[in-house]
Amino acid sequence: MHRLQPHMNGCPIPGAYGWQDISGKGSSGVLILGEAMGEQEAEESRGFVEWAPAGSVLERAIRRGGMDRDQFLMWNVVPVRPPNNWLEGAPWELEAVAWGKTYLEEVIQKYRPKAILALGGVATRATTGLAGDKLGVSSLTGFVLNSHYDKVPVIPCFHPSYLRRGKMSHFGVLLRAIRLAVSVAREGRVPVLPPLSRPPVGYKMFPNEEEALAYEKEAERARVIAYDIETPYSGDDAAEEAEGVQTIKSIQFSIHGEEGIFLPWRPPFIDVARRILSNRVAKLGWNVWRFDDPLLKSEGCTINGEVHDLMWAWHHLNPDLPRGLQFAAAQSGWPWPWKHYHTSDQQFYGIVDVDVLHFLAGTL
Repeated sequence: MHRLQPHMNGCPIPGAYGWQDISGKGSSGVLILGEAMGEQEAEESRGFVEWAPAGSVLERAIRRGGMDRDQFLMWNVVPVRPPNNWLEGAPWELEAVAWGKTYLEEVIQKYRPKAILALGGVATRATTGLAGDKLGVSSLTGFVLNSHYDKVPVIPCFHPSYLRRGKMSHFGVLLRAIRLAVSVAREGRVPVLPPLSRPPVGYKMFPNEEEALAYEKEAERARVIAYDIETPYSGDDAAEEAEGVQTIKSIQFSIHGEEGIFLPWRPPFIDVARRILSNRVAKLGWNVWRFDDPLLKSEGCTINGEVHDLMWAWHHLNPDLPRGLQFAAAQSGWPWPWKHYHTSDQQFYGIVDVDVLHFLAGTL
């Protein structure tokens, strides 16, 4: 690998110094990829030094998983130390990442990892190209994604420095991501893409009135009904929904996995939705106690049957973790993200929101 100082090597970061050597033997087939070197890393010329702030967290997670750091390859998107460790959000970020990707490609070509554990937003964007609403590392943590590098899947996760700065409650998330990356490399698993172009045949995304009435009859015989509404705000599934007046745009139902119906909130579908909700069959929802149910009741809906709010079940079991539906689904093994479709493909997005509740009910 190159050992030149950054100013001699075209580095665009003012004041950057140091140079990283690849570390580890990589017997697990996993490349652990960070963002840039810290102070101790620059002194040691290697990434995630085990006594450094971020490296010590990573070291603990690797050992907790019954592994050794030498089983992994370790590298950073930018193989130097920026001033004050400032890379993400810096004015030189994009140029520096483009510069560093040349060396990242050299590492991948030389060592042929079978999976990449991308720690932090910079590493996730650099390897997957994904960016934008609902495509940050907090939304993608725990999924197996395609990368720019042929047949080398990426598993994003929070950077250990993020945990170090007050989120050690997420330590188990990092541990799970490490184990997942090793499993993906060992088994040769490939990413599973959202079936957007060919949704499951049970997804009724544009039903007519006759199809909605037929679904109502099916729901009468169901053992459980998952439901969810969409409002102008609810592209975000965070635990804390927006305050104030909301307007219902649609409602979705699902009576078992890989199935569901999207009903726009207008006649004649409103009456169908009201009758399904009044069905005494047990219900599944996510944050419905605080958000969906009050709005539905203000629209004249009666919600019968025992309502199981899975967000609060998740929160009870994982009180220190985020309460977003997609985050919970990823940590429970759901194979692909979908929240970024909330504006471009509302019907697909909405049905997944209720389909995934059956999956989660089986894991909580």
